[in-house]
Amino acid sequence: MAMKSIFVFAPAETAAAGKGPVGFAISLAKACGAQLTVFTVAIDVTTPGRHTDALSVAGNIGSAAHAAGVECTLITEHSHALGVHEVVAEHARLHDISVIGSQSSGLLSERMVAEYLMFESGRPVIVVPETHDRPYQNGALGMAWDNTPAAARALGDAITLLGPEQVHFITVVGEKPLPTDLDNHALVQVTGRRGVKADHLNVALFGRTIGSALQEEAVAAGSHMLIMGAFGHSRLRSFILGSATADILKNVQIPTLLSH
Repeated sequence: MAMKSIFVFAPAETAAAGKGPVGFAISLAKACGAQLTVFTVAIDVTTPGRHTDALSVAGNIGSAAHAAGVECTLITEHSHALGVHEVVAEHARLHDISVIGSQSSGLLSERMVAEYLMFESGRPVIVVPETHDRPYQNGALGMAWDNTPAAARALGDAITLLGPEQVHFITVVGEKPLPTDLDNHALVQVTGRRGVKADHLNVALFGRTIGSALQEEAVAAGSHMLIMGAFGHSRLRSFILGSATADILKNVQIPTLLSH
């Protein structure tokens, strides 16, 4: 693995050291011998009863990282000249990869910050379900493949940073036109030259949403993570997401790496 520096955004209201994005980030850092930077602040300052001590939360995360043998830097303060999402993106630009959750509550939610990170950090982002409680393990990755530049970028990021043993290419047919002059054999063969076993699956929606289909098929193939290109653009700071990207963020079932 080429990953040496990992950034995780840990909102004080939702962060838990032993599971979810933080637990995943600690186990990922341990697996690849990377240093971890944790940014912890309260983001829901308007809802009564939601105020949480960021210093205390950060201390618990630091203790968990130390117990796992992971070198950890804790950040709990920031200049209010910028919004929290902008500060998070600035920090993320310095690291190999970022890890974040997808909670949707509050005026500024984790999901909103995740969307901003995808398009403004310039780095890949791993979105992790809040309830995810399994440590990172290197093995097989499910690759949402639609032959687009974003998908190619996500594949390159995943192979370079994670060094998977196998990639299961997953193409959902019938969801959108997928014009291509490449055959599946070329896709698998060239990926093999990068030292990664690969295979390709064409799957149908069968009444599922695109996000559910991709995640379910990735799990069925034995993947521990989904990889996909992030689609969307910013319009006056409001993000217009592609259908698959939006659907994944609404219901993240497995850790998902997104690159834009």
